[in-house]
Amino acid sequence: MNEKQKAYSTILRTLPATDARTEVLFRQAGDGFLQIEYGHEQRLYVPDSFRILAIDAKVKEKGIDGLIETVPGLRTNMFHFDPLILPVERLIDEIAECEDQLNSLDNMVIPSRLIRLPVAFEDTETKKAVEKYLQLIRPDAPNCEGGYNLEYIAQCNGVSVKEAKEKFMETEWFNSGCGFWPGGGFFWPLDPRCALVVPKYNPPRTWTPEGSVGLGGPCAFTYTTPTGGGYQLMGRTIPTFQFAMKHPQFADTPFLYRNADRIKFYEVSEEEVLNIYEHVHNKTDYQYEIEEGEIVVKDYINWLNSEKIQAEAAQFNKQRQEGLEKAPKL
Repeated sequence: MNEKQKAYSTILRTLPATDARTEVLFRQAGDGFLQIEYGHEQRLYVPDSFRILAIDAKVKEKGIDGLIETVPGLRTNMFHFDPLILPVERLIDEIAECEDQLNSLDNMVIPSRLIRLPVAFEDTETKKAVEKYLQLIRPDAPNCEGGYNLEYIAQCNGVSVKEAKEKFMETEWFNSGCGFWPGGGFFWPLDPRCALVVPKYNPPRTWTPEGSVGLGGPCAFTYTTPTGGGYQLMGRTIPTFQFAMKHPQFADTPFLYRNADRIKFYEVSEEEVLNIYEHVHNKTDYQYEIEEGEIVVKDYINWLNSEKIQAEAAQFNKQRQEGLEKAPKL
């Protein structure tokens, strides 16, 4: 890197790769924000998130004066701090110390709730969002065939619509962190054989109904309130956010999700989803399906790296690449 490049570089410091991790980059992200990123390569590797969450917990345990909040993700973490109290170099020192202390993930056991969420795939509300997009934004959008995004999702992954639904429901989705929109979570497939990948809308929508379930790249997201959005819509699930906090599930927080939750979707009719909305927002007597659990990291990594899983994941990856090449470009 020459002097001119250094002058405009956002990277403040790096930590070299070790046997336990890839290279760590510390990026300036504004006067009061610091982003940690693992390596330069964009990759879907859920154990990166395990490490992010472990370092996040260690940093918070320090009780650093001036650290306001953190926003962990799959392979990044955003640290919000007060630069008048906490100089960025000191914050980097504190994080680097935690990185040096975590030599292995082998002994990690992550508390992880399993949340079962119903989803209606061909629902009227997401169809309205697609129709509005075609009418007002992009009438020729190739991702909206049949009034839904399901056909496009299937095309991009080299599968049928039925197979796309099955893969979406077969895997558990790991929440790497909550952010982007109030109550939202960033969900990644724990089973690489089910890693559906799809481009985002181009340009994005101006309206998405509450409860919509979307895919952007390999990431799933459930829309907590009506908003814009660019993820391809799979269908609609039940409320995962309640600002009024009337329902017992939301008595302590308006958010359903926590970091490291696992989400498992199962198919129901739209009528059942609408009935649950009534019993969450009005009658407030719906019982959410939440089971306490854990992820034994060493066991998961051994399973992930097993010959069978790697071979089947590689086969689906090849099939997916062929689908992406054939699908219309957005």
